[in-house]
Amino acid sequence: MAVFMEMEMQVTPDQYDAVDAALDPKGNPPDGLIAHTARFDGETLKVLDIWESPEAFGAFAESRLGPGIAETLGDDAPPPPEPTFTELHNAYTA
Repeated sequence: MAVFMEMEMQVTPDQYDAVDAALDPKGNPPDGLIAHTARFDGETLKVLDIWESPEAFGAFAESRLGPGIAETLGDDAPPPPEPTFTELHNAYTA
């Protein structure tokens, strides 16, 4: 069953854009990602995604997201976020 994933990180829009470019999720989508959104509240990034499962997000976070953040932001990398998951009744893209 698909899940809604929420997480927050203390980064700037420029930092988010740099990590997004390095990860290239549009050109090389992570397995299990259904939809991705991101918005800012000041310097707090709020990510709202739909994943096939928490495990699919976890595999992406471990193999690509964490290393990508560390490599791109270096000493400015924030601590790893704690995502929350909500099971969805239905999810699809149009």
